[in-house]
Amino acid sequence: MIKIGLFVVCTMWFGLSQADDLSPSPRFSPAEVVEVVLGAMADNDQPTADSGIAVAYRFASPANKASLGPYWHFAAVVKQPAYAPLINHSNRELGTVSIDANLASIPVMVVGQSGEVAGYIWSLSKQNEGEFSGSWMTDSVIRVPLGSTIKSL
Repeated sequence: MIKIGLFVVCTMWFGLSQADDLSPSPRFSPAEVVEVVLGAMADNDQPTADSGIAVAYRFASPANKASLGPYWHFAAVVKQPAYAPLINHSNRELGTVSIDANLASIPVMVVGQSGEVAGYIWSLSKQNEGEFSGSWMTDSVIRVPLGSTIKSL
């Protein structure tokens, strides 16, 4: 298992501006995938309504899409209270990245639009076949309790 040190990412966007850059690619590390998705979700309605959620769906692994179904269902799930802090969040922090073969896990904390601090475990897998072979994609995002002492990032 490889451990990559703790790093803080607030609003870094990696200079991505073209739509082609917002698709899975082998050039993105697991942390970069999470940052691309979170960056899009932080500015969810730019350039169009829910375009950030659309980027998140684009980076969802085939297994994740098979579990959640079509985009409209994915969008409805993301808008539920457990995941709503991700949409238009004001700040974020990624924790230590754990990589074991073709699986990665990253703890994430965000400050939601309402000021709520929420924690998540982001799980990714490196695809070994298909259109996005060699690319890291999101398998799941699970909300985790942070405890009563966490008030802000």
